[in-house]
Amino acid sequence: MNSREEIKAIVESQRAFFKTNTTLDLSYRIDALKKLKAMVISHEKEMEEALEKDLGRHYVEAYFCNIGSIILEINETIAGLKKWARPETHFSGLACFPSIITNVYKMPYGNTLIISPFNFPFLLSLGVLIPAIAGGNTAVIKASSKSVHCTALLKKMVDETFPSNYITVIDGGHDVADFCLEERFDKIFYTGSPKVAVKDCILQSS
Repeated sequence: MNSREEIKAIVESQRAFFKTNTTLDLSYRIDALKKLKAMVISHEKEMEEALEKDLGRHYVEAYFCNIGSIILEINETIAGLKKWARPETHFSGLACFPSIITNVYKMPYGNTLIISPFNFPFLLSLGVLIPAIAGGNTAVIKASSKSVHCTALLKKMVDETFPSNYITVIDGGHDVADFCLEERFDKIFYTGSPKVAVKDCILQSS
């Protein structure tokens, strides 16, 4: 379990890394997505076993509802990222004359937090990490304390694949989630109940 001080240090290191503009490079993002895909494929069996231990999930369901879906989404994102990241030109309307043409540039949010639930511990953590990486962001994944084996494996895989100042996994209960929310991330990805989401919003705005 991470302490408040450790989480603060992690977030500060990710902020510093984001400010280097390294993640703005499309080739860097695509390379990171390829590493993510290789990570999932190389740990496929371990992921299936962890899902069986934590949730009693059959290996067929584990693959098609979790692992395979992640791989498919990574493939789609790699194939489309260069097109999606291009600036867009729009007609603003004559009312905006003389600025009737608007250029829209796709820019990252910055430092993101992914709060994943216990019932889909890989799909709703790594599956959400895919667009976070594709958008040029750093990411902290707050994994569920209820899916113990999946969280331990997720942390092991991510730590072996990415530097912590780019992507990292934090485990622990609601107190650790509250520590994360104290750090005011630029974007929060959350899957769960509206009641908890409202509490999270209050913590972020306080």
